[in-house]
Amino acid sequence: MATVLARFQEIQVLQEEQFMGFREELRNISSAMGTIVVALNQIFITLRDHVAPQRAPVTSMDQEQATTSAGASGQEAPTQNNRPPEPHPLQKENHPASGPEI
Repeated sequence: MATVLARFQEIQVLQEEQFMGFREELRNISSAMGTIVVALNQIFITLRDHVAPQRAPVTSMDQEQATTSAGASGQEAPTQNNRPPEPHPLQKENHPASGPEI
């Protein structure tokens, strides 16, 4: 019985050591991930600073004029990527080959 108890205690000590090693590894991984996040943040800030001067800033006045002029002509305001707006679902044609849209 004493041998079983001694062996059990040995296993318990080994498990605690493994657990402590595992916690240390997790701490290292967490620290590395924090470093990566900081580096990515710096990259995005640098990219933003390099791209922003090339873009014309959109002011609230520009957006208001686009909305007002589009509203006066009965059209929707232009989209950001210059694609025409999608037709209203009720305006779409039903194609018998493909069936009605859901």
